[in-house]
Amino acid sequence: MHHASLAQPSRSAVASLPSLGPWSCSQHAPGSFTHPGQLLAASDAWIACSVPTTVAGALKSAGRWNDDAPVDIDAYDWWFRCEFEMPDAVAGHACMLCCDGLATLAEIWLNGQPLSATDNMFRQYRIDASAHRKGQNELAIRFRSLTEALKAKRPRPRWKTNLVAQQQLRWMRTSLLGRIPGWSPVAPIVGPWRAIRFESNEVPYDIHLASRLEGSTGIVAVSAHLSAGAAIRHATLRVGDCERSLAIELRHDKFLVVGEVRVCDAPLWWPHTHGEPRLVDCELVLEFAERVHRQPLPSVGFRTIERSAGDAFGLSINGQPLFCRGACWTTSELLASGRDLGALEHDLRLARDAGANMLRVGGTMTYESDDFYRLCDELGIMVWQDFMFANMDYPVDDPAFRANIEAEAREQLRRLSAHPSVVVYCGNSEVEQQAAMLGMPSECWRNEWFGERLPALCAERHTAVEYVPSTPTGGTLPFHTRTGLTHYYGVGAYRRPLGDVRRAAVKFTPECLGFSNIPEPATIDQLTGGARPATHDPRWKQRVPRDSGAGWDFEDIRDHYLRDRFGVDPIALRSSDMPRYLALGRLATGEMMAEVFSEWRSSESCTRGALVWFYKDLWPGAGWGIVDSNGLPKAAWYYLKRSWNSQQLTITDEGLDGLDLHLTNESDGARQGTIEVALLKEPHTVVARQSVDVVAEPHSRQCISADAILGRFYDSAYAYRFGPAHHDVAIATWYDDAQQVVGEAFHFVQRRVPADLPNVRLEASSEKLDDSRYRVTLRSDSFLHAVRLAAKGYLPDDNYFHLPPQRTKTIVFRRVPGAATVFAPSLEALNFTAGTMIPVPAENV
Repeated sequence: MHHASLAQPSRSAVASLPSLGPWSCSQHAPGSFTHPGQLLAASDAWIACSVPTTVAGALKSAGRWNDDAPVDIDAYDWWFRCEFEMPDAVAGHACMLCCDGLATLAEIWLNGQPLSATDNMFRQYRIDASAHRKGQNELAIRFRSLTEALKAKRPRPRWKTNLVAQQQLRWMRTSLLGRIPGWSPVAPIVGPWRAIRFESNEVPYDIHLASRLEGSTGIVAVSAHLSAGAAIRHATLRVGDCERSLAIELRHDKFLVVGEVRVCDAPLWWPHTHGEPRLVDCELVLEFAERVHRQPLPSVGFRTIERSAGDAFGLSINGQPLFCRGACWTTSELLASGRDLGALEHDLRLARDAGANMLRVGGTMTYESDDFYRLCDELGIMVWQDFMFANMDYPVDDPAFRANIEAEAREQLRRLSAHPSVVVYCGNSEVEQQAAMLGMPSECWRNEWFGERLPALCAERHTAVEYVPSTPTGGTLPFHTRTGLTHYYGVGAYRRPLGDVRRAAVKFTPECLGFSNIPEPATIDQLTGGARPATHDPRWKQRVPRDSGAGWDFEDIRDHYLRDRFGVDPIALRSSDMPRYLALGRLATGEMMAEVFSEWRSSESCTRGALVWFYKDLWPGAGWGIVDSNGLPKAAWYYLKRSWNSQQLTITDEGLDGLDLHLTNESDGARQGTIEVALLKEPHTVVARQSVDVVAEPHSRQCISADAILGRFYDSAYAYRFGPAHHDVAIATWYDDAQQVVGEAFHFVQRRVPADLPNVRLEASSEKLDDSRYRVTLRSDSFLHAVRLAAKGYLPDDNYFHLPPQRTKTIVFRRVPGAATVFAPSLEALNFTAGTMIPVPAENV
């Protein structure tokens, strides 16, 4: 069953009211100005800005922001103001000032009169401004210094965290991002970070939708309020092709419209990896004496969600078990100046195209915008939604704090329950782990708020969503890997070998595989100003993520696996050949992630989900993201894309038992074809090649021994080691019944840096498909390692792939919106460093 509701009136349900702006902001010492009338003396301190924005975003737009020497935003008061005209047409209507997000301690004045004070950036505030409005108006908002506010005496926590320097942040309902050393720009979210507008209640408001699935019947219920200024003759709810009349009741000074529609054989909403994310349009039609008002409502989705029984956490949707994969979402609010819907859609489509079917909005971030959840609904991406609590001992027993967070939770649940994509609520990130790691007794790991009250609110407001109190959680200690939910950084921060993945027996990891992933050369040029990159450069090291208190950073982690994968000394390599070091570093993290997912997606695995830490970098550099801060995929994105396919072939090394091939088919249709295994001695000698017919049943996983396909002993995994290896790489290829490649996997018997090939016969061509797409075709006589393609202004649908000899490979490039249209692709490979320009026929330019 799925419930949905709207916390705010729809924009189309609002009378014509003024748009606010232009805006300006100014910086002042804490408490130096306490009333907007005093600001006339500081008129030269104002800078123009747009709203929504953050202080950092406004400073950046004005050319006053420096990442290397950032302003201490929390140390100051920040004033925002604008002037606007109120139309005469709305003079007789109630006038509500609606603030969707004020970060964090805000005081609001209209025409010099105080309207309200707010203290929670995660809440929406609706304030009656009718008594103070005029024809010409001035709105002013003071955002008080958080540093100054934290000086107040408050009870100390039972335990402290290293995540942030100021422990009393636990009292503030504000994002920790920008305040966590080593994670992001020092740019905390301060200011009017979400929209500010006026609304009137002369048309429907406080509209609530609720949809549920009973058998195959979808049921959609609605309730809406209207002012009592005009009588309603008739009201109708339309859901797709179905409609029904609604009851109309007069309650006090407003009408209440209620009712429901039943949809037979309701279409199901699926994550895109398992089906179509079907949505149904809804509309509320109101008939008055002289007019008909049509109110579009959010589209609804019908789906069920179930959690597996016992300690082995897993999810099923519409009765179908899922392997959830994706990443932890990162907000774009830090240096934002206005909302960029195009960039948001670009990022989410990249996640969908990579095969991600789940994104986690973590407790160290912010609740995302309505557009984010709407797009996830449309794209078929599930959302794991944390409440904004992380790592600290929150004062949930304080009455004022408790009332504040309960109101926050109610508002967010009313808003988020409108979305079928939201499938899990999580109370917090790492609160239980932090307490346990600091030696606190188990009764202190979880309090009543996360263990009882918050899940009760979720059950009341959004019944068809699973709730977990914290991550990690479960087991003897919350961070043990074999039970419950775990954050798996064994491969990664703890430098464990690949074999640790099986020993860990992870069931579901909502955080994992944090690596310092190197971006593409264009983004490095942006960071260095075009100078030759050097990893000891302070600008580079500043953007390498690190954990507070650790004597290492995540570049050290990447170097560990670079040495392990390729047998080279990373320090010596970057001293002598920086481009080679960067190239191997990109591959090292991508290959480690891909091999871990090969284990987790194998037919023998008990793992039901894994979300990589992070999805997108917060600023240019070698951050945790698999996508850089400009929205460009890194090498790791391409490796994961191949690991997240709905129809996938992977290889696992079973030692003396040889290589196992694992076929996954998550679709609802069978796939017929063949599996081929080839053993190759580089650069192009085929030692053995055999194939077998295969049928991949719907929603299935199966395992096939490579030795069974080959039909005789070749020591395919090079485990027995009777002398030198007779092959360098085992190649498994899954063909469909039309001999098109469905999936491909490679196993190298000895990891090393491949030698450059002096002579390669490479056939490369390109073809224009339409104004925004080109197709590149490649064929080589030799095995090419980690082929990298590049074309400024275009993104390839595959990259950093191995190219077997005599195998034709096609790659489609799509132009990035707003980029130059000239298509000039180039190619390089790890064992083919000369670089090749791929010819583009003149008629195709």
